[in-house]
Amino acid sequence: MNFILEGSLKGLNKWLRFLGYRTEICEKKITKETLLQNKDKVFLITSLETAEIAKKIGVKFLLLPKENLKTQLFMVITKFNLTPKLKLDLCSLCGEKLIPVQKENFKDEIPPRVYQSINKYNYCLKCKKLYWEGDHIKRLKEKFRKLLSLNVQSKD
Repeated sequence: MNFILEGSLKGLNKWLRFLGYRTEICEKKITKETLLQNKDKVFLITSLETAEIAKKIGVKFLLLPKENLKTQLFMVITKFNLTPKLKLDLCSLCGEKLIPVQKENFKDEIPPRVYQSINKYNYCLKCKKLYWEGDHIKRLKEKFRKLLSLNVQSKD
């Protein structure tokens, strides 16, 4: 599933990429032409006006609240039955698929302590960015767990 997000949804964009979904940000106002040119994609929007246009022309969309990332993420996962599991296989900057690389080829770019303790690395050909699972991934997973936690009382 490919998503196009309004420019105001950059936080959601990042988390969808962490989940392994293809996304792109539309920095300009989403117009009828943009919608028609991308009918095969799902639009994630906060504008009621854009939602009305999308509905009229039959484009798949989800209208989201403007400023609550937790609610936005929950709504997208629920509406499109997405797997809420961090894949971390796409570049968080551009969304391209990461490729596994040998650490020896990037020795000069990796901090010595990291080089000694981590063996798996991924690389984005487009951004020229190197990724590895350091302590920041533990923090990312904890933040994701908190984002997905709901304050729902059980019905006993």
